[in-house]
Amino acid sequence: MKKTIYCPDIVCESCIKILTRQFDKMKGITSFLIKKESIEMEYDPKILKEQDLLNAIHTKGYRASFSVFGKKNFSERCKEFFLEKEKYQLEYRMLWHMALSLILLLFIQAALCFAFHKQEPLFSVYGWWIFYLDLAIVTIGAAIWHFHAYRAQVTHMIGMMVGMTIGMVSGLMISTIVGATNGMFIGAMIGMLVGVTVGILNGKCCGVMGVMEGMMAGLMGGTMGPMIALMMKYDNILLFMPFFMLVNIVILWGLSYMLYEEVVEENPNIEKKPLAFVYFFLGCLIVSFILGFIIIYGYKSPFGIA
Repeated sequence: MKKTIYCPDIVCESCIKILTRQFDKMKGITSFLIKKESIEMEYDPKILKEQDLLNAIHTKGYRASFSVFGKKNFSERCKEFFLEKEKYQLEYRMLWHMALSLILLLFIQAALCFAFHKQEPLFSVYGWWIFYLDLAIVTIGAAIWHFHAYRAQVTHMIGMMVGMTIGMVSGLMISTIVGATNGMFIGAMIGMLVGVTVGILNGKCCGVMGVMEGMMAGLMGGTMGPMIALMMKYDNILLFMPFFMLVNIVILWGLSYMLYEEVVEENPNIEKKPLAFVYFFLGCLIVSFILGFIIIYGYKSPFGIA
């Protein structure tokens, strides 16, 4: 029997090799031709069922269907997002986690500052940088939370994109903030540590290649951030930072958008296992206090405190 299977995630030779190995070891498949976004399959219906063919593709992280996948444009997606809240339940929860965590972090830090540093103008010196630090942490945390809230096998291409993007943006945001307050050395060291760690943890879903790509991106972002801070130090860095933060946040939101469209939607094998808010917030709180302590009390080079 002949069957056409639509698979929009076939994007490179690596995808073809992975699926070829999968089909070669399956009894009942007599021939197949893998094209861009579709597979022409001949199989023995006495040995294999139609669903077995789809399951074989799903287990490798690729979407597959006997009908063509529809794809919404950005305006259609936005309209649907506001009208069909049940469908985007986890995405709404992600935004709620971000907003509530940011508010709680700023409230706790303001209360501690008032209680223990009444005579020291900490907020006048560090206020904006602590705000940007908290904003970066909850945004990065939300992107990681969203990626792991959906349990599914992802393709190597998507896995590498996730590891690279989160690793790069994490290292870049954190190192720019710490570099502006503490100088290039501390900023680069902290940025590399954060970026490489985040890149590894999120890129490992697709094996060694994902880990390497995540590490490389984290390394680059972590070392570039302090250079940006140093170059902008005497040229309106506080005016530059809102735009810088906004672009990085949009990139992370774009990653979540891609994840939903390429992995979640029309995937029957997806599982929803989001981390509870209390654990998300505690993670943000711990990271915020560690990095906040370094910003306020850590070593500062002559290039610190923009």
